[in-house]
Amino acid sequence: MSVRSFSYWLTCSIAAAMAVGATEPEQAGTLDLIVPGAAISNVIAVPEPSRALLLFAGIMAMAFTYRHAWLSWKRSAQS
Repeated sequence: MSVRSFSYWLTCSIAAAMAVGATEPEQAGTLDLIVPGAAISNVIAVPEPSRALLLFAGIMAMAFTYRHAWLSWKRSAQS
């Protein structure tokens, strides 16, 4: 693993961890979403730890996809 690759994954992990930290209820209390009464019964509650884990996994999946696409494009441009 090169230094550039390591720094990319370290940066993505730190950014994902910061995003997960920002989802804490006391920090995200300014997000007042109003849901109509009929739609409330269709909303499934997700526990906060699971939501934070899904956010972290999603950010890391996007980072993996972006890196894979970038390397693929870079290899095809060199050919």
